[in-house]
Formats: sequence, structure tokens, C-alpha cells
Amino acid sequence: MKRILSLLPSATEIVFALGAGDNLVGVTHECDFPEAALRKPRVTSARINPSMPSDQIDELVRSQLDDSGTLYTLDMELLRQLRPEIVLTQQLCTVCAVGFETVRAAMRSLPEPPDVINLEPNNLDDVLETILDVADMLGVPERGTELRNEIVNRLRSIPPLENPPRVLLLEWLIPPFSAGHWMAELVIAAGGTPVLDNRGEYSRQLSWDTICETEFDVLVISCCGFGIERTMIDVDASAEIRKLKGDRPELRVILFDGNHYFSRPGPRLLESAELLHNALAGVAPENAGASIARPYMELGRATPD
Repeated sequence: MKRILSLLPSATEIVFALGAGDNLVGVTHECDFPEAALRKPRVTSARINPSMPSDQIDELVRSQLDDSGTLYTLDMELLRQLRPEIVLTQQLCTVCAVGFETVRAAMRSLPEPPDVINLEPNNLDDVLETILDVADMLGVPERGTELRNEIVNRLRSIPPLENPPRVLLLEWLIPPFSAGHWMAELVIAAGGTPVLDNRGEYSRQLSWDTICETEFDVLVISCCGFGIERTMIDVDASAEIRKLKGDRPELRVILFDGNHYFSRPGPRLLESAELLHNALAGVAPENAGASIARPYMELGRATPD
């Protein structure tokens, strides 16, 4: 197999799931799953610190993208040493990865320019096709088909909920952004009914007036790139969440690790749907069978020490 450079956490997870992790010569600073990915050379760094307040991150994201088209930098010296033959990247979202044109220009400058492959799924079917495409590229098409079928079969085997809740899924909180692309399909697979979603398209900013005027039973917050603890900082700072909970005492609010779940278009979208089903069904996170220790938490529900 060829020497692979992954510039996407989702692509890294796909390559490992296909059994080709040994062919990864480099990954991004955000590639943290599986554990073996942490031992790979890291070729990117971010211009924005995730510990900053989320409204400032939002402002800086907009300004950085206007100025340079990307939020990340590439270690060109390391890239020359790694000599990748294939680079997996995307132009779907410049907030999530190095900008596509930046990658192409950087790879053209290398002594032996690699092939730059654009992975750009917009919905769940596209994600499954991406897995097949990467498998074909790696010379393991049978494993790709096997992995795709496993995901499809397990998604179909998620049992329905007796009373399907209306679910508003936000992928950013300050300001609030709706769920886009494949996320509404995950809500449906989990047994819920998505509201205010933007399926198959980019997420869109919502006003709190629109949110407050909409009927839903469960608010799921899965901030892209944030774990539970970081998301809680935003929840605690949100007067709108406090008002919403005050106006609707029966409203359930569930926080997800948005770094590992929902936002990465790879094999763990399956796990995202299964975990959301468990959360909606009231299963405690420690009993949910997740690949990380704390996949979600529900506000107002006691958690073990």
C-alpha cells in the first residue's frame, strides 16, 4: 500500500477501521482516535485556541476564513520528510480542516507531489460511499464493503422508541447553529424526530427567538470539537438555556462529546446514533458502551463520582 497522509480525523478513523493504520505516515493535531493515531507524526497546528470563549472563537473563525481561507498551518519540513503518496483531505468545511486550496498548493511544492484526494460527504449515504472509496484506494475493497454493511445493519437494528421525541440538535451553542449534513439522519436512526435541522446542507445559525418558538422535547448539544467539560462552560454561561429550562421544566437537555461524536463523518457516526438512542432512552452514559469514558451527560441527572 502507499504512504497515506490524513488531514482529517474522520479519514484517520476510516483508515484504521479498514486495517490500514500502518500505512498512515502522518495525521493532524486533532486525530485522537484510535489510540494508535496519537503515535503518528502530526503535521498541522491550529491558529485558534479552543479554550477561548465560544463567541470569540466564532468571530475569529469568520475573520480568519475571510483573511486566509484556513484556520490551520502545515508543517512543511515534516511533510517533506514524510513523503506521502496520497493525501486525504476535504473542501466541505474549512472550519474543520486545512483549506483544500491550501493543501493542494502545499503538496504541489513538495519534491514528489502526492495525489490529493477530496473526501466530501454531505449525508449518511455519502459517508458510506467515502468508506468504500478509501477502501478501494487502499486495495482492500472487501473490507470496505464489510465495514459499510456492518454500519448499515447496526443502524437498522437500533430499536424504535415507544414515544419518539422531537429532538433539536445543535452543533454549536454560542451562537446556536442547527444540525446540518448527516446529523438529522442520525437523530432519525436513534429513534427521534429532528426539528430545525438542515439535512444535506451546511449547518445554519439560529436565533433564540426561533428556538423558543419551536416545539421539541429534547435539546441535544454537541459542539463541534468540544468535549463535555468544555461544552459545560458554554451551557453555564448561556442565559438562554436557563430561560428555556425555566419556561419548559419538562425539557431534557443532553450534552454530547462533540469532538468524538456526530461531527466526524466516519465509522463512529454509527456509535453516535447508538449512543443518542441510549441517551434518549434514559440509559446512563457509563452503561452505554461507548469508546470513550464520558460520551454524554444529561443536565439535572445525577452522575456517579
